[in-house]
Formats: sequence, C-alpha cells, structure tokens
Amino acid sequence: MLTVQYRKSLPVVAEADVLVCGTGLAGIGAAVAAARNGASVMAVDRMGFAGGFFTNIIGSAFDGFVYEETGKPVVGGLVFEMLERMGVIKPGQGPHLSYNVNGDFTEVEKHPGRVIPRTDPELFKRAADDVLTESGVRLLFHTQVSDVIVKGDRVDTVIVSNKDGLVAVRPKTVVDATGDGDVAAWAGCPYEKAESLQPMSLHFRIAFVELTFELRRKCAAVLEKARAKGKVGLYGGPWPATFSGRDIYFNVIRVPGDATDPDDWTHAEIQGRRDAWTMFELWKEELPEFKDAYFFTSGPTAGARESRRIVGDYTLTGDDIRQAKRQDDVVVLGAWRIDRHPEQETGYHEQPVVPPYDISYRTLLPQGIDNLWVAGRCHSATSEALASSRVTANAMGMGQAAGTAAAMASSAGVGGKGSREVPIGELQDRLLAADVILDSGLATGKSIIR
Repeated sequence: MLTVQYRKSLPVVAEADVLVCGTGLAGIGAAVAAARNGASVMAVDRMGFAGGFFTNIIGSAFDGFVYEETGKPVVGGLVFEMLERMGVIKPGQGPHLSYNVNGDFTEVEKHPGRVIPRTDPELFKRAADDVLTESGVRLLFHTQVSDVIVKGDRVDTVIVSNKDGLVAVRPKTVVDATGDGDVAAWAGCPYEKAESLQPMSLHFRIAFVELTFELRRKCAAVLEKARAKGKVGLYGGPWPATFSGRDIYFNVIRVPGDATDPDDWTHAEIQGRRDAWTMFELWKEELPEFKDAYFFTSGPTAGARESRRIVGDYTLTGDDIRQAKRQDDVVVLGAWRIDRHPEQETGYHEQPVVPPYDISYRTLLPQGIDNLWVAGRCHSATSEALASSRVTANAMGMGQAAGTAAAMASSAGVGGKGSREVPIGELQDRLLAADVILDSGLATGKSIIR
C-alpha cells in the first residue's frame, strides 16, 4: 500500500478528567455519570446531536429495558430519567410500572396495556442536550476521533478532527462509546470480529398513515410476495412502530457489511435508501392504507448491530446469559433476547427469550490499557452474547457504570488510578444510589442472594 509521511504539532484543546468518545446511549450514560460523580468531562461526537441509535439511525424505544415475561425493568438509572425527561413516565414511576419490551407492533400486540418505553428522535435530542449540559459536560459535536497516542499502559492523548482541523485532547481517563471500539482498537487493545457479522440497517419513517396490528401483517405479506417475484432483496421483519399514531417507523432494511469498512458503510447507505424507497412504493401501490402516505425521512446514517468486540478481562458468553450467571462485579443487568439477525436470510428470525443476567464490570476493561473503558456493543462478549447485550438500555447502563468508574479513578491524585483499582463495592453503591438496578429478583419476583 502506498503511504504518505505526515507530521504536525497539534494544539491541546482540553485536559479533562474524563473524555467520552461518542454520545450515543453508552456515551450519554458515561458522560452524565462521570460529571455527576465530580469529574470534569468532555464528550465528542461525529454528529451534530447526541442520541446514537435513537437519533442517528432512528429507534423507537429502549430495547433490553425489561424482562418481557413480567414487564418489569432490569435497567434503571439514567434510562428512567430519560423517559421522564421525554414525558413518557412521571418522575418516580420508573420502577413501579409494567413495560412492553419496545415499540414494535409485533410486541405491542402481545401486551397492549403495557407502557411503551418510547424514544421519539426529536424529543430524545432535546432530552439528551439538556441532561448533558445540565450535568456540566463540555460537548463538542461534529468532532470525530482520529487517532490515539499511548504511553506505557495508558492512553495519553486522543486526536480528534473537526472544523479546527486535527486537535488533541489529553484526558486522565477515557470511555470508548464509539460502538465500533475505535479508541480501544487504535490504542492497540485486542479485539475480535465475527466471520459473519449481523447485517447493517437503514431505518425510515412514513408519514400520514395509521399503523395497526393488521397493517403490520399486510406490510409483511407485500414484502414476502415481492421477494418471491425478485422485486426486493434481503430484508428483516418488518418491525414497525409509531411515534405519533399517524406515522410508521420501519426497521426492515438488511444490508450485509462491516461498519469499520468505509466502503461497506457507504454501500449500506446507498443500498438502504434504494431498498427503503422500493418498499415504500410497493406498499403505496398495493395497500389502500398508504393512499396519502409520504416518505418522511430515513435515518441520518445506516446503523451497525455488530463490528469489533473488544477483548476484556472477562468475556460474556451465551451460556452466561442462558444460565443467568451471577457476577460479583455486576454493574448492569441484561434481559434482551438472543437477537442475532442473520446476514443472508429474509423475514423474521428466531429470538430465544432469556432470563435477566449480570453484565460484569470486567467486560468494560480492554486488555492492555489501564485508563480506558468501553461501553455499548463493543464491550467484551462473544458474538452470540452480544446479540443480547448490544441493545440500547444495556448500552446506557454500561455507560453509566463506565463513567462512574472513570470519575472515581480520575479523582485519585494527579495521574489517577487504573480502571482495575476501582473498588467494586463502592462503584456498585454509587450505581445503586443513582437508581441503577443490580438485583434481577426485582424483575423476576425471585429473591437473589449474591
């Protein structure tokens, strides 16, 4: 490969206690938690707003928030607060309500009386801006991580790019909430990547149409018939939801690819838009409910379900999840199904239901670096386990744990402590004080003794 030598002195624009890279669900959780635990925090994001999956890709509700057999929450903390800020629930209601697993009408039909933990993208942008700024986080949008400088076993400097060009941030601690584990990978931490990744997806919204349970089935039937005639390619579901009652959000596009490959990501954007318009035109042609329908928007970006999985001090496995294995260093619970989208198949896929399980603090600790945490779908898990732990509520919970730990570490003297020196008991106490749920018995109704 042809190379170019490039050298430049870069200005240091910040020396925060905690640098959070990415302000998706994990990044919001990390930045807010770190700031509320006394740290000076800078958070950067490549987009012009926070929210990750809910705003970059368009998501309808917190996945992984509840144990679906009971409808009881397994992830609390900032998830409760964000639902309150969006007006979905009233202050203090969080732990006491029964919730649907998400906003997908496939699930809503099963439990129509349960509360939907809905996350309208514009409401979420506003709520995210408010919670971050009110917590004292210094935000830099339109800013992307570009490189990492490591000295010894610590991240010394993170290089970011924005309208100032290339600039440097020198933090005491770093939380990698990029989704793809960019910071950890570029810092030299080991990672894995499945041979067959879950497909990427571009979500989209249709306006001026009323979603019903029957219309969901009709939309699926149209796609099935079109697929048989060769009019559409790969797709998943469809899984529709609504924000207003007069619009439909679709999770249906399925494009194989690797989000860490710029060519694959570009292809997913272009193919995703083509497929979305093809589907919309088929529904408009064949279903009278779509008579006045209008293609409102596609997500600002195509999203990835899986890419790099950082190798941490502990790796969450499928057996851990199925057996609800308890962990002494639990920092967040999971309960989402083992929801692995097949790369080359169409329609609905098997999603085995699992009991609430523990996610270990050690899955947030990349091997080889002592002042770095990962949070979200890049945490240390097998590909099978990640099919459950990757989702939004779990990501926010991981971020809240990582940010709390980073603040604790950065407060310990000039250089700060290492991530592995954080007292687990104190970390858990701080999380519990912030309304995080660490006892799966609250969701199952069974007493848990650790």
